[in-house]
Amino acid sequence: MNDHATENLEQYTYIIAGGGMSGLSLAYYLAESNLPYERILIIDQGTEAPKTWCYWSDETQPFDAYAEHVWKNLSVHTFANQQLDLQIEPFVYRKIESSTWTKTIKEKLHNNPKFEFIQAAVESFQYQGKFAQVLTSKGVFVATEKIFDSVSPYPCDLTNTNELKQHFVGLFIETNFPLFDASKATLFDFRIAFTNACEFMYVLPTSARTALFEHTFFSSTLLDEAEYMKQIKAYLFAYHGLSDDDYEIKGTEKGIIPMNYVEIKQNLHQKIVKIGTAGGFVKSSTGYSFKRTQELLKNLVLHLESNQWNANVISQTKFKVLLDRIFIQVLVDQQVKGSTVFEKLFQKNSAQHMLRFLDEKTSVWEDLRMMTTVPTWPFMKAFFKIVFKRSTFSH
Repeated sequence: MNDHATENLEQYTYIIAGGGMSGLSLAYYLAESNLPYERILIIDQGTEAPKTWCYWSDETQPFDAYAEHVWKNLSVHTFANQQLDLQIEPFVYRKIESSTWTKTIKEKLHNNPKFEFIQAAVESFQYQGKFAQVLTSKGVFVATEKIFDSVSPYPCDLTNTNELKQHFVGLFIETNFPLFDASKATLFDFRIAFTNACEFMYVLPTSARTALFEHTFFSSTLLDEAEYMKQIKAYLFAYHGLSDDDYEIKGTEKGIIPMNYVEIKQNLHQKIVKIGTAGGFVKSSTGYSFKRTQELLKNLVLHLESNQWNANVISQTKFKVLLDRIFIQVLVDQQVKGSTVFEKLFQKNSAQHMLRFLDEKTSVWEDLRMMTTVPTWPFMKAFFKIVFKRSTFSH
């Protein structure tokens, strides 16, 4: 098919494949931009399961108004039952429910005559002369400028025990009586971490009687869903005195987020650009994605506005990449408990410094100082393993 053949097909300036968080976020930033587009198509593959997105920030973010709860106090519980109260000011921690956010963003876009939605299964992408096209269950659509692909799978084998994943199951509960302090969230409770895998409970209380309890692993091996549920119920009884009769389960959520590092090099010369998880937007060493996705997409649209076609979609220094890969290798090797690594970091560094470090907003010297606070030998072994892999591959 040549350029003339595409003239009979539906043409759009941009096509966004996928109506999830990254696809709708990009659509939002395009709608707010000064780009001279005529039509934008969003191909929505169907309703996604509700998700909870959280992020910290010390600056105003585009979707702060959508937050359903805000915490100014965070805590970490160590395996030895020490509670670390984190002073995070000027940061705040926000929680957004995907269902509310998605509904609101879609309403805004439906009111913009330049945006169109279709619900269809995406089958493949193709370059077609100077255009790009997407094949779907409802036909072929052409983008004169770019297709943004958020539906392709990220290269992570969920059955591979050498590839790190963040995997979790969460319960939204409501108790029969007031119990929780809704002003403080628990980032990590390592009191349940009895193995070398990085295992913790994540707790988000939203009122005196409601909270999300999420049993989370950073590990290579997945569990049966019933095992996560069993551990949450045991935790509720052991640390909150709650038996099954004391609360009602209002909802559940579960997820698997790839944490293996794969280099995905892209720039804006390309007609087909992967975004979201497909484009490597999830921070591989932590699994954090919401705020990072917003920052990457805002920059992407700014580069489009200023015709910076050589701009990389993800700009990450080699040193930051190396730190990510070392951290992942330590968690995969399990030469030291994952809980111990995080405990040392939070015990020996300020909370603000830790949050900036996790956001990649720290300098090389700050990062090197941070590395002096973790168990030395496991990190050195991981470093040499990565360097050896790289040198072997390069030869």
